[in-house]
Amino acid sequence: MRNDSSSKKVGWLLLLSLCTSTAWAHHGGGTFDANKCYKFTGTVRQVAWANPHAWIYVQVEKGQGASELWGFEFGTVSSLSRAGFRPSDFAQGTKISVTAHANRDDKVHTGSANRLILPDGRDVSGGGIAGTAPTGGPPGGGPPGAGGPPGAGGPPGAGGPPGAGGPPGAGPGGGPGGGRGSTANCSDYK
Repeated sequence: MRNDSSSKKVGWLLLLSLCTSTAWAHHGGGTFDANKCYKFTGTVRQVAWANPHAWIYVQVEKGQGASELWGFEFGTVSSLSRAGFRPSDFAQGTKISVTAHANRDDKVHTGSANRLILPDGRDVSGGGIAGTAPTGGPPGGGPPGAGGPPGAGGPPGAGGPPGAGGPPGAGPGGGPGGGRGSTANCSDYK
């Protein structure tokens, strides 16, 4: 005689372990380097206001007239909305400053945002807007799909943001230096 209760328990445990490993792979942070924190300034080129993470693509100023396109991962749409942000805050051409942990691969211009300053003076940092928490260690690790900004991975609707989703961020900010690591020691990106 088969014990249906035991079979159900095993099934639930298998399902739970699958969900847990998927969440760990997604939120492991291996794509971004905790030792590579920079302050970026530039103009918004595009916004991917979608879950699991919102992405903002910025033409970043490098000095002497040079610039690069960077994609910044923020938190979920609902968290950004609770923090008071709307997609209209990031209209094309809006000048913003973002503090972020850069991708481990220097050739891939993406970062996990942890601070955002808008032209109207809103300055939010920490878990309220933060992307995937970075990890230390040598380049080469991390989840698949470390992609790049539009053109390298394609804009949303033409293949989607870099990787399998795009940048992260979440809820109300904790003020400068709050959240998952201080932004006080981040250098200006050049």
